Amino acid sequence: MNPKLENLLTQYSELESAAQELVNEQCCTLCSYCTQVCCRADICEEAIESPFLRLLHQREVLDSDRYGFLCETGCSLPAGRPPVCLEYFCDDQLYHQPDETHAKVLRTLGALVAHAGRNATGETHLVEIMQADQLEELAFQRLQKQFDESFLALELIRRFYNEGTLPDNANRVLDRITFSDEDH
Repeated sequence: MNPKLENLLTQYSELESAAQELVNEQCCTLCSYCTQVCCRADICEEAIESPFLRLLHQREVLDSDRYGFLCETGCSLPAGRPPVCLEYFCDDQLYHQPDETHAKVLRTLGALVAHAGRNATGETHLVEIMQADQLEELAFQRLQKQFDESFLALELIRRFYNEGTLPDNANRVLDRITFSDEDH
C-alpha cells in the first residue's frame, strides 16, 4: 500500500475515534432516552460501498438489511463509519446545549472527519470515492492540510470540554472547519 495512503488511514482512524468519543460523551444522555432512531441502513451502505472505509472496518456486508450496523447498544462498527454518523445532530441535541457556544462547538466537532476528507479528488470526498485504484491518486497535500486543521480544532474542542472556555484564537481555528452543504 502507498505509504501516504497508509498514513491517511491512520490519521483518519485516530480522528474518527477521538471525535466519536467526544460526541458520545456530549450526546449519550439524551440519545439513551430517545425513542427515535436516527440511524438508517442506507447510510450504513456507504460504509460498505466506500473502499476507503472498508480498509478501516474490514467488513463486506451489512449486519442487517433492515438495520445496517445498528444493534441494541448503538453502531457495531468500531471504525470506518460514514462522516454523517458524526455530523448529524437532531434538533433536540442542539436545543439542549447550554448555549450557542456549546452548540457551535458540538457541530464543529461533528464536522471534523467530513472536513478532513473533503475534496480528496476534485470535489469528491474521500469516502465517496468508489474505485479502490483512485485511492492512489488522492490530493494528499490538500488532505494533510485539512487533517491538520481538524486535529488542531479537536485539541481546542477537548480543551473546551475539559476547561469550559476557548482560547482567544479558537474561533479562527474552528471557523476553518467546513460543514457539509446539507448542514446549512
